[in-house]
Amino acid sequence: MGHIGKIFAVLRAEQRRRAYWLFALMLVAMFLETAGVGLIIPFLALVSEPDIGSRYPSVAPYLARLGNPDQKTLIVFGMLGMLGFFGVKNAFLAFMTWQRSAFVADTQASLSLRLFGAYLRQPYTFHLRRNSAQLIRNVSMESNQFTSGLNSLIELVTQGLVLIGIGALLLFVEPIGGLVALLVLGTAGTLFQYVTKKRIRRWGKERRFHQGKIIQHLQQGLGGVKDIKLLGHEDDFLAQYATHALGNAQAERKRKFLNGLPRLWFEFLAVLGLVALVVSMLAQGRAIESIVPTLAVFAAAAFRLMPKLGQVTTSSQELRFVGPVIDSMYAELRDLERVAPEPRIGPLPFKQEIRLEGIGFTYDGASVAAIADIDLAIPIGASVGFIGGSGAGKSTLIDVILGLIRPSSGRVLVDGTDIGTNLRGWQDQIGYVPQSIFLTDDSLRRNIAFGIVDERIDEASVLAAVRAAQLDELVASLPDGLNTLVGERGVRLSGGQRQRIGIARALYHDPAVLVLDEATSALDTATERGVMDAVNALHGNKTIIIVAHRLTTVAHCDKLYRLDRGRLVSEGVYEEVVNA
Repeated sequence: MGHIGKIFAVLRAEQRRRAYWLFALMLVAMFLETAGVGLIIPFLALVSEPDIGSRYPSVAPYLARLGNPDQKTLIVFGMLGMLGFFGVKNAFLAFMTWQRSAFVADTQASLSLRLFGAYLRQPYTFHLRRNSAQLIRNVSMESNQFTSGLNSLIELVTQGLVLIGIGALLLFVEPIGGLVALLVLGTAGTLFQYVTKKRIRRWGKERRFHQGKIIQHLQQGLGGVKDIKLLGHEDDFLAQYATHALGNAQAERKRKFLNGLPRLWFEFLAVLGLVALVVSMLAQGRAIESIVPTLAVFAAAAFRLMPKLGQVTTSSQELRFVGPVIDSMYAELRDLERVAPEPRIGPLPFKQEIRLEGIGFTYDGASVAAIADIDLAIPIGASVGFIGGSGAGKSTLIDVILGLIRPSSGRVLVDGTDIGTNLRGWQDQIGYVPQSIFLTDDSLRRNIAFGIVDERIDEASVLAAVRAAQLDELVASLPDGLNTLVGERGVRLSGGQRQRIGIARALYHDPAVLVLDEATSALDTATERGVMDAVNALHGNKTIIIVAHRLTTVAHCDKLYRLDRGRLVSEGVYEEVVNA
C-alpha cells in the first residue's frame, strides 16, 4: 500500500468524508482558477479591438441586446465583471482554505489522541519492551509530521487539479505551443522528482531517528540531573544531545534547500518557454497584433503555473520526506487499535481468597522463566509477605497478581474466578504502592485522587485516605493544606512523606487489597517504621501483600513466602521462614 492509501487507511470514516468534501471544493476551485486565466483573452480583446463586434461576429447579437455600447463602456463593465468574478473566486478559495485548515488541525489532534489512547490501552508488557521516548515522539511530534504529509497531499491534489485546468486551457488556445510547454514542464518535473526522491526519503528517515534520540537524551539528562551534576558530566550529556540535534538540523536544512529549488527551476523553464513561443509564432508568419492576446494568456498561465508547479513538486517531496512517519503511524494504529479497552462489568467478588495455581511467566526473549510453578492461597483480610534476593521473581509475581502481566502458565483465581475474565473489576479492588511513587507537579489533593478531574474528586475519600496513611500532621503543617503543590516528582517532600502519599493514593478508592512492592526499601529504618505503622494499622481491614528485602518490614505478616530463582522455596510464619 502506497503512502496515499496508508493516509486514508489511518483516517476515521468521518475524516474520510471530510476529505471527499474537500476534494469537491478542489474541483470547483480548479474551474474558478482556470476561468480566471481564461478571462484574460476576452478582456484583452476588449481593450485592443476598437470594433469587437465586427472582429468577433459571435458576440454581435449580445452587444445588440445591450444597445451596442461603445468601447469605453464595454471596458468599464468588463473591468467591473472581472472584479466581481475575482472577488467571488477569492472568497471561495478563502472558504476552502478555512475548511482545509480545520480538517488538518482536527485530524492532528485526533491522531495524537488516538495514539496516546492506544499506548495507554496496551498491556503492561508492551511498555516494558518499548522506549518511552519513542512513544512520546510519536504522540507529540510524529502526529504533526503525519498531518504535514496529509496537508502536502491536499496541496498536491489542489494544485494538481489547477494545473490540469490551466493546461487544458493552453491546449485550447494554442494546441501546439501548449502541448510543447506541457511536455517540457512535465518532463522537467518528473526528472526533478526522479533525481531527488531517494535522497528526500533518506533524509526523512534520518530526521525521524534523530527526533527520537533528542527526546531520549532530554529525558535522561533532565531526569538524572542530580547524578549528572554530582559527576560533572553536563558536557558529556550535552555532546550526546548535540549529535542528534545537529543531525536533525542537517536533515531539515537539506529538505528546505531542496524545497526551494523547484520554483527557480520552473521559473527558468517558463521564461524559456515564452521566448520559444514568441519565436515559433513569428516563424509561422503571424501578425504582431494577433500574437499579443495569445502571448498574454501564456504569460498569465505561466504566472499561475510557476507557483503551482513548484507547490506540486514541493508537496510531492514533502510526502516522501514524511513517508517513514506515514508508514510508522499506519503500522502502529493498525496493530495497536486492535487492543480494546478492558470492559467494565462491575467489581470481581472477593469474599474468601486469592489463589495462584501453577503460575509461571517468561519474559519475551528470555531463555529462563522469571517465575515457575507457584501455588499459594491468600485468605481475605490476611497480611502476607514475599521475600527473597534480587532477581528472585518477587516483583514479577506481584505483577501477575495485579493483572499487569498474564501468566505464561497457570491462573490467578479470586473466589474461584479467573481474574482474566474481569480484569478491570479485579484491579478496581487493588491499591498499589511501588518503591518509587510517581507524583505530578500538582496539589496534594490531586496527587491522592490521582487522574481524577476536580469535579469528581470525593473530598470525604481524600480525608479518609489522609487519616489512614497518617498524613494528618503533614497536611496540617502545609501552608495551603491539601492544595499545596508538591513539586515535580515530589521534590519538596521527604522520602517518607512521598511514600505516605503513595499509600493515601492507594487507599483513596477504599480497595479490598493493598499491595506494597518494596515500598519502603529506599527509606531509613526510622522512616520505614513510621510508614509500616500506617500499613499495619490496616491489618484485618484489608488484605495486605508486601514485597520486601528487609525482614523487619514483613515481621508483622501472618505468613511469609520466600522465593529463589523464580520458585517458591519456603513458606510459613515469620520465625519458620527466617530460620529455615
